[in-house]
Amino acid sequence: MSKKSIILSLFVVIFLISCGAPGRTSKAEDVNYKETASEIKVLSEALSDDMTDIEARRYLSKVQKVLLPASNGENKNDLTIIPVNVRAIKVESILEKVQYLGDIEGDPSVVLYPKLTDNIIDVLVENGDYVRKGEVLGHINDVMVRTSKSQAEAAYYSASSQVANVNVEYERMRTLFNEKAISQSQWDQIITQRIVAEAGLKQAKAGLEMATTQLAYATITAPISGYISNLVYEPGDMATPQKPFASIHQVETVKIAVNVTESDLGNIKVGQRCEISVNAYQDKVFSGKIGNISPVINPMTRTAALEVQADNADLRLKPGMFARVAIITNERNNVLTIAKAATSKQTVLQRFGDNLRDERVVETYSCFVVRDGVALQVPIEIGIESKTRYEVVKGLDSGDLVVIMGQNNLSDSTMVNIVK
Repeated sequence: MSKKSIILSLFVVIFLISCGAPGRTSKAEDVNYKETASEIKVLSEALSDDMTDIEARRYLSKVQKVLLPASNGENKNDLTIIPVNVRAIKVESILEKVQYLGDIEGDPSVVLYPKLTDNIIDVLVENGDYVRKGEVLGHINDVMVRTSKSQAEAAYYSASSQVANVNVEYERMRTLFNEKAISQSQWDQIITQRIVAEAGLKQAKAGLEMATTQLAYATITAPISGYISNLVYEPGDMATPQKPFASIHQVETVKIAVNVTESDLGNIKVGQRCEISVNAYQDKVFSGKIGNISPVINPMTRTAALEVQADNADLRLKPGMFARVAIITNERNNVLTIAKAATSKQTVLQRFGDNLRDERVVETYSCFVVRDGVALQVPIEIGIESKTRYEVVKGLDSGDLVVIMGQNNLSDSTMVNIVK
């Protein structure tokens, strides 16, 4: 390295120190950096490689005078080299999501209530057992309903006999009436007796069917296949229709009920993908989809109920778990993206007409791009956004080096040193 190069490096160091030195009280003035650089170039070209120390000191003094306006100017950091971290913009995918909370339920999931009020004789299952549809879960004391059924059977057989006797009498009286051997009133009377007997038979039959159904209620069976939970009855307990016997959950598929705000509802439709996360598996994201959406909005909460469905073949999602649901409302592939932390947002009020009503708030975005050792503030246009990133619609190209750390110390055209 020549002596001239060494001296040039020395004056840069001296200048950078002078820029940060306290006590400067000179009035700020506009700086023409092009003219400043030209003056230094002229001074440097006049140097000889075999200069003396006195000549070198004299040269540095002249350079310092040339740089003094820049060091005192309003943009005194413009000639300070700022360390920054950068990252190259690249093509990738981005998902726009809305987040909601809900509880996991079996799909389907039922609560089984006893239909008789009497003592529990036995309970044949325990919590956690898997049962199939129609399987017997327990029995309720059926003495009373069995007696009722016996009475209903007797009443049915009695009514059947009465109908049979009336029908025989009806046929005999019809023959006599056709032969004009009996009066009209006698014929009408037998018709009425037949109608009453048949009605009595129907009533007795209905009573027998009801008694048979009541007796069947004494045997508690599973209405669906699934896993037993919330079983609280034990043999000897009094079963009542107000106290559930157990819950049964089919958990090979599960559902999550969430309430979506009115503002998000327009971006959600049946079949959209969802990401489900639970505290039990913090590093695992489960996949789901929108099953159905309520056609009405609750006027009290301004939300609409929807159902998220998910496959659960490995049975890791348990009914009752608290779930976080991210509904994917928009997805873009093969687009440029940028970290939100690397962007700067400005909010301005713009007028689009002559009236005050024509004003609206407009948000603009920018970032710093490093080119040839200089950080340039570049306006960008964004599209959709994820939790941490924006889609870049306009303003950047693939491979651009965007400042991701240190941008708070930058202004447009600040010199930078890429640290990472």
